[in-house]
Amino acid sequence: MKSKKIIKVSAGLVLLSLLFSLVYFHGREMGSRRGQQLELQTFQLRNGWGYRILVNKKTLIYQPTIPAIDTIKAFPNEKSARKTGEIVMNRIKQNKDFSITTDDLKHSLSD
Repeated sequence: MKSKKIIKVSAGLVLLSLLFSLVYFHGREMGSRRGQQLELQTFQLRNGWGYRILVNKKTLIYQPTIPAIDTIKAFPNEKSARKTGEIVMNRIKQNKDFSITTDDLKHSLSD
C-alpha cells in the first residue's frame, strides 16, 4: 500500500516537472525574438530597390540585390523588394530558415 502511494507521488512530481518545463520553455519560445521589434524598410538605389530588416532599430539584414539568382541585380521596383522582405521577416518571426529560393522570387517578382 505504501509503495503505491510513493509511486503516485513520484509520478505526480514527474508530471509536475514536465508541466513546469513545458510552460517555461514555451514561454521563452526557445530562442525566439520575443521582445524584439522587427521592422521592414525598402530603399531606392540608383538602379532599383532593396530592403533592410531591423531588430530594435538596428540593421539585421541589408539586401540591396535580389538573392538566390546568379547575377548581381537590384529589385526592379519597391513592391518586389517589399514582398521579398516580408517573406524573410515572417520567417524570422517564426524562427524558420529565412533563406530565399528561386520559387520565393517567382511570387515576389511577379506583377
